[in-house]
Amino acid sequence: MPHILLVEDDSDIMRINRSFLENDGYTVHCADSLQSAAFKLEECVPDLVLLDVMLPDGDGMEFCKLLRTKTQAPVIFLTARDENDSVIMGFRSGGDDYITKPYDLNVLKARIEAQLRRSTNQQAQHPKIELPYLTIDLFSGIVTLDGNECSLPQRELQILYLLASHIGSRISYHDIYKNIYGCDVEDSKNTIRVNISRLKKHLALDDMSTYEIASTSEGEYVLRRVIF
Repeated sequence: MPHILLVEDDSDIMRINRSFLENDGYTVHCADSLQSAAFKLEECVPDLVLLDVMLPDGDGMEFCKLLRTKTQAPVIFLTARDENDSVIMGFRSGGDDYITKPYDLNVLKARIEAQLRRSTNQQAQHPKIELPYLTIDLFSGIVTLDGNECSLPQRELQILYLLASHIGSRISYHDIYKNIYGCDVEDSKNTIRVNISRLKKHLALDDMSTYEIASTSEGEYVLRRVIF
């Protein structure tokens, strides 16, 4: 199920929303401040963001501009404001929808489902991932990393796209193989190890790149940004 980042400083609203959404099958990551939300973005890749406007350490609408440098996930503002100027400002800062407190949880659910459908349709039409310093275009097969373009073999391109779709999260070699090859075989671990090695070489990920592909002893892989 999709991952939702919920940024809300009201503990009661956070608790109610989180419980409601988790009961509906979503994975919910909670942050009660903009600083906490920024850290969460380094740990997970949300499919949608529920963003309060008035937060203790800043304005959610300003934070949305930062969000847009890290993710293209739909953003729904949660706020007590209902003035037209605030609605316009929210959309201009990169938001996709706007819901005024207090709201019915079923209405919130419907808004979330609508935004996720729209996002899925857009990805299906032109599957492309845009992250800071990294763009992956499945349609053209072109990857741009740190300003440098390269064309990857299809398997390596698919693996990179899968890892980037879950940036910061570990994915097992078993899951990578099933996603890319559509089945599982006994030597899938070695196959993925070879694919990853070739991918890192093509992208020069060991040469002061903005990103790295790290591995664990359990055969898991994770794509993450390198902070210099």
